[in-house]
Amino acid sequence: MFGVAVLGTGRLGGNYIDIVNRTSRADLKVVAEARDEVAAPWKIKYPDVEFVNDYRVALKRDDVHVVIGALPHWLHYRAGLDAAEAGKHVYMEKPMALSALEGIELLSAAKANGVKFMTAHTQRYYPAVQAMKKIVDSKRLGEVVMAYDMWHKVYQPWTRPPWMLDASKGGGMGQMDGTHEIDRLMWIIGDDVETVSARVGQITYPRTENPEIDCDDTAMCFLRWKSGKVATISRMAWRVGATEYGANYFFTDGMAKFRLKYGQGPEQETALWIADSEDGIWRKEEIIENDSMFEEFKDFIEALERGDGDTPIPQEHGLNVLKVFEATEESARIGREVEVNW
Repeated sequence: MFGVAVLGTGRLGGNYIDIVNRTSRADLKVVAEARDEVAAPWKIKYPDVEFVNDYRVALKRDDVHVVIGALPHWLHYRAGLDAAEAGKHVYMEKPMALSALEGIELLSAAKANGVKFMTAHTQRYYPAVQAMKKIVDSKRLGEVVMAYDMWHKVYQPWTRPPWMLDASKGGGMGQMDGTHEIDRLMWIIGDDVETVSARVGQITYPRTENPEIDCDDTAMCFLRWKSGKVATISRMAWRVGATEYGANYFFTDGMAKFRLKYGQGPEQETALWIADSEDGIWRKEEIIENDSMFEEFKDFIEALERGDGDTPIPQEHGLNVLKVFEATEESARIGREVEVNW
C-alpha cells in the first residue's frame, strides 16, 4: 500500500482526494494546502481527511510514499525537488517545471534518491486521443503525412488567479495549453521533433492596454520531425470567438480528426471522425468517455506496485515536452526556425 500526500487543492488539486480514495493500493494520508480559504470547502466535503498548511510537513512523514503535485506552475520545481530528495515518488501535474534545466535537475534528484518522477500529461488518457493514437499505430489509414492541432477557447482573464497571467510564474497559454498540444503530437507522431518555427504573442489583451497581464495568449507553431512528418499547433485565448479543441490528421490513405468537448454550445462534443472513401464524407465513430485523471493515477500506482523500470508516461517525456516548448519560445523571440535542443 502506497501512502499518498496531495500537495495543493486549487482548480484540479482537490479532485485528487477522491481519485486517491478510489485507487487500489493507494491510501490518502494528508493534504497540504497553504491557503485556508481554498482548503475550506474540501475540509467540509472530506471531514476525515487530515490537512496541513505546509507541504514540507507532509514530506517528513514516513507513511507518505507518493506525492501528487497539483500546485501553481511556478511551485512545481521546488516542491518536486523537495519531494524527490525526501525519497518520495512524484506524480506532478504538467508542466513538470518552468524550464528544461529545472526538469533535468528534477529527474536527476529522483534517480539519485531511487524514486520515480512522472509528469501527468493527462490528455493521452482521453479516449478520443487514444483512438487517434491507435489509428496512427495501426496504419489503418496509411502513414501520417501531417497534422493540425488546435485549442481556441475563451480567455476571461478576470476568472484566473494572478499567477496565470504572469509568464515568469508559468502563466500564459503556452504553458497552460501549448504543453498539452505538444504532448499529444509527440505521443501520437513521435519524440523525434527536429525543428520548430513559431509566432507567439499577447494579442487578445495587449500588454499596453492591460498592464496586469504579462503572458502569451496566441501562437502558431510549425514542427518538423526527423521522420519528415510535420504539424502545426494553433492556440488562442479569445475575447470574442468560438471554441475549437482537437486535431486533424492527414494520412496517405485518408483523414481522421477528433474533437474534445470544451465550454458551452450544442456543437461541443467529444468525437472521432474518419474520412477514408472517395465520397468526401466524414464518418463519426463512437467514443466512450472515461475518468482520465483516475485512469492515469491508477496506472502510475500499478507501475510502482509492479516495480516497473519507468512510469506509464516515461519520466523523460515531461522533460522532452519542455524542450520543444522552449524551442517555440526561442523561435518566436529570434524570428526564425530553431533546432530542438536534445
